[in-house]
Amino acid sequence: MEVNEKEIKFKSRSDWFYVIPIGDIHLGNACCDLDKCKEMINWIKEHDNTYWLGMGDYVDCINYSDKRFDPSTVDKKYMDNLSNCVPRQIEDMIELLSPISDKCIGLHRGNHEETIRLRYHYDVMYELWKAFGVPMLKDSAITRLRFNDWKGHRASFDIFSTHGIAAGRKGGGKINRLEDMIGMFDADVYLMGHAHIKETETKSTLYLDNMRNLKVRKRILAVTGCFLRGYQEGVSSYVEKWGYPPTDTGVVKLMFNPRKHDVHISE
Repeated sequence: MEVNEKEIKFKSRSDWFYVIPIGDIHLGNACCDLDKCKEMINWIKEHDNTYWLGMGDYVDCINYSDKRFDPSTVDKKYMDNLSNCVPRQIEDMIELLSPISDKCIGLHRGNHEETIRLRYHYDVMYELWKAFGVPMLKDSAITRLRFNDWKGHRASFDIFSTHGIAAGRKGGGKINRLEDMIGMFDADVYLMGHAHIKETETKSTLYLDNMRNLKVRKRILAVTGCFLRGYQEGVSSYVEKWGYPPTDTGVVKLMFNPRKHDVHISE
């Protein structure tokens, strides 16, 4: 469990800030929607008040000695040198994310990075840390966004995030996993990757403030999407073999207003 904090300055009560969870890119897989990922990276780069949080599984990094290895699902770019497939994917991922590295809040590891570390004694996340110098959030973390303006107004939001483990074919099972986390971790936003779907939900609870006014506390839950197509012509993916539904590649977007202490989510 990691604890993280990001301080952000704001100027106006109308300022909104974006936080984009990006993960499950699976660079190196033939089904990676690299063009759409590049579009999202460019969007983050071009927009002020926009940050991103890495959700893991940035690279596919499946070695040819791994039981999951299937040469038909490897991007042709890496087929000429499978012995160095993982390092080459990491180099390309660093190049891909470098334009927005200054906007990164932190990076989780995914099961693909962790498998390489445990089975092949090579830490993908260490390479990303050397390149970007951002907080390594490992498996799960609570990140506090601390907003301040020049007048002394302050607001904070807590984000619980994890790459996650999600089973089942239905989206409800993933959201149920996040709902369980509400009882385990106190936060305003709960994020989980891994499932390769975009699912969002808003939960509200009532409470009394210090003046005995009835207030509503809103919590945001989200499964954060992916950039790996489930089906692609000419490729027999694990999604096709197991009969999973097609994936809708892309991200969810969190929007924070510190003066109103409000948060919204959209695709």
